[in-house]
Amino acid sequence: MKDVKFDKRYLLLAGVSVSIVLAVLFGAYSSAAYSKAPISTSAKYSTLYTEEGSFVHFGVFSNSSIYKSGSTHDYYPSKITMLIGGNYTFRTNPSSPGTYTATMHLDYYVSSGKKKVYIYREEIPLGSGSFEGSFTLPLTFNMSLLSEKLKRVKEGTGLYRAEQEVYVTVEVKPEGRDSFSQRIGLSKDSASMFYLTGTEKDYKKVTRSVSTTTNSLSFAGSDVRVSTARTLFPAMAILFAVPPIGLIYSRREKKTEPKALKSLKKYTVEGTPPGGKRVKLKSAEDLERTFELVDRPIIHYRDGNIDVYAIADGDTVYEYWAS
Repeated sequence: MKDVKFDKRYLLLAGVSVSIVLAVLFGAYSSAAYSKAPISTSAKYSTLYTEEGSFVHFGVFSNSSIYKSGSTHDYYPSKITMLIGGNYTFRTNPSSPGTYTATMHLDYYVSSGKKKVYIYREEIPLGSGSFEGSFTLPLTFNMSLLSEKLKRVKEGTGLYRAEQEVYVTVEVKPEGRDSFSQRIGLSKDSASMFYLTGTEKDYKKVTRSVSTTTNSLSFAGSDVRVSTARTLFPAMAILFAVPPIGLIYSRREKKTEPKALKSLKKYTVEGTPPGGKRVKLKSAEDLERTFELVDRPIIHYRDGNIDVYAIADGDTVYEYWAS
C-alpha cells in the first residue's frame, strides 16, 4: 500500500511539474506574440521620371574694365549691364516627347502704400515648339529695350512713378506626364544690382507602393499567425497553470489547520454529538490539554458548515468549534 501511495504522489508531482513547464512555455510564447505586430506594412518608393529646367546666364557690359563681358555673376551692376543672356535647357528622364512655350512678361505698376496697383501688362513670345526628351532655348534680358518700354508706359499713362516687373515663364507639357512650369525673374536690389531668381528647378515624380505581410510565430515546427497566437497561447498558459495553482491552494488550506488538531487526528473518531453539559473551548490547544487531562476519545461531527471536536467526561462535554 505504501508503494502505491508513493507512486500516486510521484505521478502527481510529475504531472504538476509538466503543467508548470507548459504554462511557462506558453507564457513565453504569449509574450512573444504580443511583442510582434499581427500585420507588417512596408512602403516602397520609386521614381517614375524626373524633369529639370536650368538657365545658364552671362552678362554683357558697357564697361569691361572690371566685369568682363560674357562672364557669369550672381549680381550684375545696373549702371554698366547692357543685357543678361544665356541658354535655358529643359530635360526629362527617361526621355519623353512634349511641347513647350516660353514668354517674357512685363508687368507695370505703381505702389500705393504696401500694395502694388498694376496699370499695364505686356507679353512677349520667346519661342515654342515640340521636343523629344530635352530642348534648349536662348533667353535675353535686354536692359536698353526694357528701359525704353518702361519710359513709354510712364509717358503714356502720366504715371512717372511706375515701375516694371520682368520675368520669363516656361510652360512644358511632356506627353503622359505632369506639366512643368518655371518662372525666371529679373530683379534689382537697393544697391542697384541686377540678379535673377528661379534659374534652377527640378521635379521628381515618385510612386508609393504598399505591401502587407501577415506575421506568424514558429511553434512545434508550424507557423501560427500572430493574431491567432495572441488568443491561443494565453489560453493554454492559463489552462496549464490551473493544476499547480490548485495544488498550492489546497496545500495552503491544509496548512491553516491547527497543529494541535493534526496531532489529535489518530485519537479522533467520527460520531454524533454526545449529551451533557457543554463547556466551549477557545482553541485547539485547549482541546489538546483537555484530552491529556481526561484521556477520553475525541468525537468529530459537523454542525452546519462547522467542524466540532468534543470530549465527553461524565455529564460534561468539552467542545472546540473549528471555524
